Amino acid sequence: HEKVEELSFIPGTPPDLVDPPSGCRFHPRCFKVMERCKKDVPPLIEVEPEHWIACWRNSND
Repeated sequence: HEKVEELSFIPGTPPDLVDPPSGCRFHPRCFKVMERCKKDVPPLIEVEPEHWIACWRNSND
């Protein structure tokens, strides 16, 4: 197995699954939030085989 980096801890409360925030569900507790994050859901992009992200910071849109 390859060595895998640990995931970063995101402070705050996870989003409400019944009544999620608009846009990206992580925007209320993301330290890199942009205005677009509050309105639009980012697309899911495969950046490497079996490695997916959904973040406007890593999108070409």
